[in-house]
Amino acid sequence: MHLSFTVRVAGKKFSARLVGFDAEVLWSQDSAAFAVTQTEGSGGIGYRVYVFYVSETGLNKADVSKTVEKAFGSAVKCDVRVPPNTGFVDWMGGSDKILVAAEVVPVSICECSGMFKVYELSLPDVRILRTYSQIEAKQKFSNLIGCELRDADDKCAERLQSNLYPSFRPKSRAKSR
Repeated sequence: MHLSFTVRVAGKKFSARLVGFDAEVLWSQDSAAFAVTQTEGSGGIGYRVYVFYVSETGLNKADVSKTVEKAFGSAVKCDVRVPPNTGFVDWMGGSDKILVAAEVVPVSICECSGMFKVYELSLPDVRILRTYSQIEAKQKFSNLIGCELRDADDKCAERLQSNLYPSFRPKSRAKSR
């Protein structure tokens, strides 16, 4: 399946296509970009985020999921290798900062299914500015995240931030001398 998006800018019509289905779209407050969360898989697996920038010359696509998936990693045991789901949370002001969640796929093939982190990213360079643990994200963004993330098991997330799963531990902000 394919998703098609069409935008009119200065009397010109521009289109883009994504492989996938079940899309959600949210425009930035300044209407300079829109974010798409869609799935390329099935059964709760394969959600990805793309941001499209609108200009007089066309639509430019940024693959946000690639950066977030790399940062989130695969620190839990799954029956098969599967990247985390990513989902757009919200724009932070204009069109240059966003929040994106990454979650362990919410199906029984992975330990701690549904555990997540939220990433604040700069655009269009798709650079991570800040990472929020599951507990921090629930406290700070509970009005923005859906019930699936709000209901994620915090005990599992706390366990993942222990020494058993170093990629999920908060990074020390102290600088070595």
